[in-house]
Amino acid sequence: MSSQVACEHAIASLHEAALDDLLWPKAASLINEIVQTKASALACGSGRSQSDADLLFMRFCFGEQTREDLVKEYFNDHWHQDASIARICWLPHGQLVHTSDLFTADEKKTSSAYNVGRRDAQMQNGLNVRLDGPAGSNIVWILGDSAARDGFGSTDVRTISYLLPHLGQFVRVRQALADVGALGSSLSRLLENARCGVIQLDRKARIAAANDRASGILRQRDGLFDQRGFLSARTGPENDELQRLLARAMPRFGVQPVSGSMTLRRRSAGTRLVVHVNPVGDHQGGFRAQRVAALVLIVDPQSPARLDPRIVSAALGLTKTESRLAVMVATGHNVRDIASLTGRKESTVRWHLKQIFRKQPGVSSQAELVRRVLSMDGFPRSRR
Repeated sequence: MSSQVACEHAIASLHEAALDDLLWPKAASLINEIVQTKASALACGSGRSQSDADLLFMRFCFGEQTREDLVKEYFNDHWHQDASIARICWLPHGQLVHTSDLFTADEKKTSSAYNVGRRDAQMQNGLNVRLDGPAGSNIVWILGDSAARDGFGSTDVRTISYLLPHLGQFVRVRQALADVGALGSSLSRLLENARCGVIQLDRKARIAAANDRASGILRQRDGLFDQRGFLSARTGPENDELQRLLARAMPRFGVQPVSGSMTLRRRSAGTRLVVHVNPVGDHQGGFRAQRVAALVLIVDPQSPARLDPRIVSAALGLTKTESRLAVMVATGHNVRDIASLTGRKESTVRWHLKQIFRKQPGVSSQAELVRRVLSMDGFPRSRR
């Protein structure tokens, strides 16, 4: 196979991978073979340094293998001390730079990122390039050490430059699909919910969108309010807890996000606002959505959602008892409340909740269950 044919074959594979992320290792392997390197890393994110960086994804491929172990090791042990990150992010669009030019002489002696991270990934003598990514982000492509005796030649450099626009297009398509997934029908429909406050947060925890109910709650500044585009609670201790909740739902790249809930005291009512925070999108190595990172649901017990348990039962495949409990959870009741109101033991309530989770693919937390149940608020009530 000629080099030109091999290159076109790799580009075709890259375009296929843009529509199916599982095909990326194959495409990366073909590209690595063409430019004579065994390893490469592709990343996309915003910011110019570790202090303001927000990674949307990172992939490291060695041959056709995705080496998540090396990615995890890098972020745990080397990321914060890697001086080359800021230097790569300030590179002009499309300029190829040798790895040795990204580290000073002293850093080559002392930097763990260079002496351990880059060495283990076989990238101490590779090439690096930055591309302008979607919505002001940076696309960074790092090629591993050349397999050729004399390193990367002029033909390899020309091939790499030829591939750059196609690589950028791959990232843009994948990122667009991730954003569409985050703003899919279920989340978009939640914004139309008039009974539950719904807020979408972006990757920086800024308020990206809020429905009318949530906007009204924020304007009242009673328990929860908008502090220059960020959510804030009324009291110091509650705000600390809220910020911890948001941080766990939107952790740094490579860390598993966690859903959570809390209540907020209000001045105007005896009841407390119930706040559920749920991560959105794929956080385990895939492309993370830029526009929506977390969903915040605000339940006001004084204005409960109008949910018909029979509709919930039919939509989610639950028994009559399970749908009733699911509605109670979604309207702000905890396990103890449900046990008291239904005359059941708390252990029995928890057992029923486990059965509900078992019947709902992708639901493993109370916050996710709440989101799914509340998405049905507004359906015509059953007349049976």
